[in-house]
Amino acid sequence: MPNKSCNREAKAKICHALDCQARLRQAIGMNNDIKKYLAAAFTWRWNLLALGAGTAFALLSPLTAPALALVAAAELTYLTGLISNAKFRKAIDARASGGGARSIPTADPNSQIALTEALNQLAPGLRKRFLELRQRCLTLQTIAQKISGGPSTGADMRSSGLDKLLWVHLRLLLAQQGLWRFLDETEISALDAQLAELNKRKETVTNDERMLRSLVDAIATLSMRIENYRTAQRNSEFVELELDRIENKILALGEMAVNNQNPDFISAQVDAVADSMTQTESAIRELDSLTGLSRDLGREPPKILAGQLM
Repeated sequence: MPNKSCNREAKAKICHALDCQARLRQAIGMNNDIKKYLAAAFTWRWNLLALGAGTAFALLSPLTAPALALVAAAELTYLTGLISNAKFRKAIDARASGGGARSIPTADPNSQIALTEALNQLAPGLRKRFLELRQRCLTLQTIAQKISGGPSTGADMRSSGLDKLLWVHLRLLLAQQGLWRFLDETEISALDAQLAELNKRKETVTNDERMLRSLVDAIATLSMRIENYRTAQRNSEFVELELDRIENKILALGEMAVNNQNPDFISAQVDAVADSMTQTESAIRELDSLTGLSRDLGREPPKILAGQLM
């Protein structure tokens, strides 16, 4: 009786798996692509390990036939479930289009031109900072691929999210460079001294309205310049904090791909971080009068990880 019960359970699971496979074939069509997806899903190292362990356990079991049927049903369910995932198919298509090597996706020419211009505008130190961060991302992707036993599905799916983070990071580096230049070229001590001198002169003027109006206007102008300097200082401190924050976010996502090979989880984390850049982008818009950066925020970010940097 237990043997018949196991057989019925195994048959039921096999029928369910075959039904899933039939629905999948109807949804995506019977063509060569399904062979490509099945091959990628089947040859994943962890699937082969689990399948081998399950088969060995079944062969050692006193109920070999039912156990093997259960293993086969579980494998069919895994294969049909994975290849029905649109993100998985998209990642496999991207890998295949690159002939097994890193593919370079088609990018918006305007965005790529903006990327080249931004890199060329950066001072050597800031350019090195950005390129080292990008290289760190590529290194972590390579480690994740070695751990997964092949091209990382999670890496393919999170590329656009990481590109957005790197793009915001690059724009902030340009903003910081502009703020530093402004602060270096402004002698705040001289402005403070001029303001103090004008206030003293204003106190001595009593009967000359023209002189008084001129002094009041000069004091207002100097006060505005000093306030601009203080604002630039605060903006520079904020930008530096944002740069450090984004760098740590990017590295954390890259390290997450090494420790967690679940593509859906990684993709969700990247999307969440990329969507949290609203505050940073608002800050860039506020700096537009000084840096002219906001014109690039509305366009698609360039391909920074997969593309070639000039």
